Amino acid sequence: MRFLFFLALIPFLPAKTIRVATYNASLAQETEGSLAASLRPGTFAPALKIAEVVQILQPDVLLLNEFDYDANGTAATRMNDKFFNVSQNGRTPQNFPFRYVAISNTGIHSGFDLDNNGVIDASPGDIPYGGDALGFGEFPGKFAMAIFSKFPLDTEAIRTFEKVLWKDLPGNLIPPDFYSAEELEIFRLSSKSHWDIPIQLLGTTFHFLVSHPTPPVFDGAEDRNGRRNHDEIRLWADYLTPGADAYLGGGLGSGNRFIIAGDQNADPTRGDSVNAAINQLLDHPRVNATFTPQRTGATTERNKFDTSTFGLRVDYVLPSQEGFEVQNGAVFWPTDDQDGADLVTSSDHRPVYLDLQLIPLIDEAVSDIQITHQVSDFTLSWSVQEEVSYRLEQSLNLEAGTWTSLGEIEIMIESGTATAVLPSPSATQFFRIIAFYE
Repeated sequence: MRFLFFLALIPFLPAKTIRVATYNASLAQETEGSLAASLRPGTFAPALKIAEVVQILQPDVLLLNEFDYDANGTAATRMNDKFFNVSQNGRTPQNFPFRYVAISNTGIHSGFDLDNNGVIDASPGDIPYGGDALGFGEFPGKFAMAIFSKFPLDTEAIRTFEKVLWKDLPGNLIPPDFYSAEELEIFRLSSKSHWDIPIQLLGTTFHFLVSHPTPPVFDGAEDRNGRRNHDEIRLWADYLTPGADAYLGGGLGSGNRFIIAGDQNADPTRGDSVNAAINQLLDHPRVNATFTPQRTGATTERNKFDTSTFGLRVDYVLPSQEGFEVQNGAVFWPTDDQDGADLVTSSDHRPVYLDLQLIPLIDEAVSDIQITHQVSDFTLSWSVQEEVSYRLEQSLNLEAGTWTSLGEIEIMIESGTATAVLPSPSATQFFRIIAFYE
């Protein structure tokens, strides 16, 4: 007499689903501090429209691109308190108590003539100054980004990569003979930044990997922006690839959930990006890119996946293969008399969202399995994960459709350990644990 045991983690509906969105809101202003000042009265027209769109979509986690940085996070606080969390035209307010902003390379002056126009412009406020900044911006913090979340952030574990130098990326696409050796010693890869923000929910964590690579235009024959865009996108691909992440001080290992989000300024088949740059993520083995969000309004076969008014798919929400299952999603682009059609015109981008079902990860949900065999029964125990539920099933031969529930077996959970006592089988039998979010 013997029994065999193996572990299976299978989602059981209804499961927890979260909505994650990215939106290039085009809220960048002309002078430093203007965004926070404009948001102060709670009447800033472009922000009112953005807020109403967010209240229609009701995301749980939101990335805003082109949202100017200020060191105190004042603009993000006002955006939440005076716009998102205040009903717009009768919509349901959305409160994001957990927010994150950080310094952006945009508008930080390099001290060099990075655009090679023969002038080092160190006076903020104009395009030539932006051309000599570490990332284009007429003042420090322009075109930055902000995260708004309904779930807590693990602030101690946040990683940012704004200081990674472009030259330190192995096999980089730095244009030959365009930058001096001295310039390459200070020239950073991120035009804004790359953030890994761990977000906590249901006793587990997912990594929100956000960025906004430079557009692959506004340059010359050297294609410096197109090359930089490619390598900025590559940073996340390297971060997810063991052995390619050394220049980042290590990456995100397997067994971690993640969601890549942001305006990547790259379309998989059209536009000016170098070597189909976004396919570094779309084709990555750890990224689930099987679901392509489509526009909600009137479309054609050519434009149904576009996220921008300039006719390209450039905004993405890309979940990991592990830990999520895509339930739905869209590019919010109402047209004609559809609800919200008059709101989205404040930006040349449209918000993109995915509804993601959270699925337990095997190493998190079940560990330290122990089996103690007695004469007439055996005791099965394992360490459990907070918020995860469990049940047992059995089968005689592992064939499809042969698994039956052991609902009569009580699973006792105490002090982080589950225990179940099962009768010893009279023949070879297989058992499995089902872990799920209720």
